[in-house]
Amino acid sequence: TSAQISNHTKVCSSACVINFTMYVTDTSNNVKQNSTLVTVTDNVLPIVNTTFNTTTFNLYTVVNFSANITDETGLSTANITYNLSGILTKINFTVSGTSSNIYNVTALNTAGVFNFTAYVTDSSNNVKQNSTLITVIDNILPIVNTTFNITSPRKNDYINISANITDETGLS
Repeated sequence: TSAQISNHTKVCSSACVINFTMYVTDTSNNVKQNSTLVTVTDNVLPIVNTTFNTTTFNLYTVVNFSANITDETGLSTANITYNLSGILTKINFTVSGTSSNIYNVTALNTAGVFNFTAYVTDSSNNVKQNSTLITVIDNILPIVNTTFNITSPRKNDYINISANITDETGLS
């Protein structure tokens, strides 16, 4: 004699272990058990949405780079990384729960193209990143100071002009 049994079980919404145990009793009251463990892994990446407090990136602007991060299971760590003037900066955050907000305030002291990246790792070691390239523009005019050797020139006089020119990023 044989029989088939079935069960419909909704799998958990995050990582978990499910124990399926079946018992059978025959007509002589002999009981047999069979258990099977099913491990459900979390392979869902966290969500990272990044923003800046401005859309204009001029020299010496102070920017706030922020990231809203979420995960259906749980957050573990987060990181903001950027490279300005050849200096790689990494700011690490410890986060918990299923949502968090991280940020970093930075002065843009050099013109150029820079990458700001937010990384997040969830409690199942799934990693997601969001990168944004910005172009920092030098919009500051050079300073020119001039002087003349005479203030009221006359016919056939020679006029000498002297100039002092400066710029915070250099002259060409």
